[in-house]
Amino acid sequence: MTIFPKLLLTFLLVIVPIFLVSLQMNRMGTESVREKILSSMQMRVQANMGSLETETERIIRLHQQYVLDDDVMKLGTNSPILPYYDILLLQKRVQNKLWVMKNSNLYVAEAKAYFPEIATTILSLNYEAGMTGQEVSELQELKRSQLSPVAYWHGKLLINSFYPDPAYSTKPPIYILQAELSQSGLQAFLRSITNGPGEGSILFNEKEEWTLWSGRDDGVQSEVKRFVKQQRLPDSFGQGTLTIDNRIYYVTFQRSKLLNMDLVLYIPKDQILGPLTKYRMWFWILFGLSLAVVSAFSYWIYRLIHYPLRQMVRAFHKVEKGDLSISIQHRNYDEFQYLYGQFNSMVHKLHQSIQEVYESRIMAQRSELKQLQSQINPHFLYNTYFMVHRMAESYDVDNVVKATQHLGDYFLYITRNSSDDAPLDEEWNHTAAYLEIQQMRFSSRMEARLKRDAQRTENVRIPRLTLQPLVENAYQHGLKSKTSGGIVFMALEALPGGDIRISVEDNGESLDDADLLMLKRKLESTWQDRTEKTGLLNVHLRLRLKFGEGYGLQLSRSPLGGMKVDLTIPAGEPVPKEE
Repeated sequence: MTIFPKLLLTFLLVIVPIFLVSLQMNRMGTESVREKILSSMQMRVQANMGSLETETERIIRLHQQYVLDDDVMKLGTNSPILPYYDILLLQKRVQNKLWVMKNSNLYVAEAKAYFPEIATTILSLNYEAGMTGQEVSELQELKRSQLSPVAYWHGKLLINSFYPDPAYSTKPPIYILQAELSQSGLQAFLRSITNGPGEGSILFNEKEEWTLWSGRDDGVQSEVKRFVKQQRLPDSFGQGTLTIDNRIYYVTFQRSKLLNMDLVLYIPKDQILGPLTKYRMWFWILFGLSLAVVSAFSYWIYRLIHYPLRQMVRAFHKVEKGDLSISIQHRNYDEFQYLYGQFNSMVHKLHQSIQEVYESRIMAQRSELKQLQSQINPHFLYNTYFMVHRMAESYDVDNVVKATQHLGDYFLYITRNSSDDAPLDEEWNHTAAYLEIQQMRFSSRMEARLKRDAQRTENVRIPRLTLQPLVENAYQHGLKSKTSGGIVFMALEALPGGDIRISVEDNGESLDDADLLMLKRKLESTWQDRTEKTGLLNVHLRLRLKFGEGYGLQLSRSPLGGMKVDLTIPAGEPVPKEE
């Protein structure tokens, strides 16, 4: 009798009785109820957090609208020169807008506008004295440091808007718009989430400066909040179970990235699964019987099946680590003997195939690298010759000498074809010469800056003509619309992990976020679809062919305002690319 019928009959004799009992238990729906409860909690929390974000965004949009409102700006800027009657009319119109803000949202307790020029704070229904200088300074500092649009100040939840924004200006504000959130309204919102006794909900901010409960804090809420803090993950949603005083709670929380707040809902397990606990005893009886049966069965199955499988798994692990000299033997004449023989044959053929594929891949990568390098065309040379011609006509001998020297260095480098790559120092100097030529051409419109740390790079090699396309891209695309004040900045630095990063950035204004996202996607798609090999995409592919997928180009928004291209290469030997 072969192993298959033995294995099939044995598993049927052991599994069928247990399966029938388990099927009966599953029909009782314990797990189904639990999943539905957790799913319901998730939908309730996510829906209510979405509702809270929507209401808060409405307040923020009104703030943004009112900050640029004509009446608000006139009252803030022109009040010293306006007649008293006009000031009263403007105050009334601003007050009407604040009344709309307050009454159009359930969570706004009061809306205010403070105007330092008239030392008056306008409320939705009345007026009060202006803020002190200390209060204004505190609010400005709070605006600069807060991560959430909702700020906690002197026991109040506020949404503040300044003109001008203190994040970009140190000048005193011309006016301040302020919406105070209703804490009682938010507590009513929390109570509306819960459905039954024992349930509760909590709302607190990221820094834990404030916390709102659906009811009084009887100790459970504090434990739930502590649990959520410990369970925080990079994701915005989470679920878990918590035991408090021998009582189990299901906890679901949703983090709002917009508001930097956590909304938590917790429900006692016994409140929903209490009727099903009587079946727990039957489960433990079944568990005990299963242990006795499985213990006896496991030893026999180990001798029959598990031991040969373990031998094969160990052999696979050795092959995985690169040991292709492994050979395994089986004493019995059954299916495992056939598997062992086929395994030994497979390992032998695999060893031969690896040698053939490795050699052909190295040749193919070298051929493709040569092809990519040949595509680079220094098209800027034509205009540079015209520049030298104009200098010569004007007898500008010094600049002619400099320009021709840089051109000589440039030609010397790009016509040197002895190797696929070059020392990083030579590539850096070549690109610096290119920048000097461009600086001479566009000295009235833009400037080039270089920065390099003290990292020793004489032993680092890089594919030839890798840095120049990055600088060309900055001139041709980033600064094409710049008539003055253009900046191209190239820097080299050593990373903590031992790699080297070279950055090229500009202060161009023509690149929007959509274009930047499209370029990022092209970098990744080009690695899969190698049909487009020009510019940045060419450089990115060449670096990956040489150093592996962990290296290449990364695009981001430069602090200067334009695009920043980061080129990362290893400081040591290149890592072959895996496919």
